[in-house]
Amino acid sequence: MSFDHPARILSVRITVVPPPALSAQRHAALPAVASHCTVHNTLRRSPEEMSVEPAPEPEEP
Repeated sequence: MSFDHPARILSVRITVVPPPALSAQRHAALPAVASHCTVHNTLRRSPEEMSVEPAPEPEEP
């Protein structure tokens, strides 16, 4: 966590565990694929707009 304001996370580490059957060629391509994913792109460049909304109340059965 940062010590400045507003409080924020300073770093994020994501570990990708590929399936055992993944070929060596595809395994080698994982860093490139991960660097182009939507979450990675969003963390590198802040969204233009962000909102926080409460979830709707669950319906009675």
